[in-house]
Amino acid sequence: MSILLPIIYGMIELENISLLKIISQIHPVSEALQNDLIKTLAIETIPKKTYLLKEGEVFQKMYFIEKGLARAFYFDEQKEHTSWFMKEGDFIISVNSFYKQVPSQEHIEVLEDSIMASITYQQLQTLYQKHLEFNIISRVLTEHYYSLSEERLFAMRQSSAKHRFEFFINKYPELAKRISLKQMASFLRMTPETISRLRAEH
Repeated sequence: MSILLPIIYGMIELENISLLKIISQIHPVSEALQNDLIKTLAIETIPKKTYLLKEGEVFQKMYFIEKGLARAFYFDEQKEHTSWFMKEGDFIISVNSFYKQVPSQEHIEVLEDSIMASITYQQLQTLYQKHLEFNIISRVLTEHYYSLSEERLFAMRQSSAKHRFEFFINKYPELAKRISLKQMASFLRMTPETISRLRAEH
């Protein structure tokens, strides 16, 4: 279970979270939008092994990871498949479930003790209606994540396990050190034994 925190968590002040810095680099943020974000965003500390979403549930919040790690995964014929990992500076969202407010087909699990900023679906819609620049920021972020998704999908279509493995560790070297062998194998569509062999050869 996540724990809702007051405005200040240790040395992290809501006004200084990375999210505000990231969006201001995309488009100038008005004082009104910044004030509304500060009033709207909730800072949560979320223990590892927490499920932010389970299959069949509706994803009610979008999260931004200030510190920590999470993954999205689903089951196909009883076999677990990791869709992606999300770390500091990333957003966590189950796209169809959140934007259409329909039951999800995936799970989202927190892998490390984490600090996240969250916003509900309705709060997000209110910000869109009040602030034009927030719509522009959202579009740029959507394009960015769609591009990353396409890049990953192309890499995962490679028939060679070696190519998939090399793509992952070269593109995401830090992430490769933070996840388990089983989780990496689940994402790369190979066995843990194959991962171990490729690591030894690399």
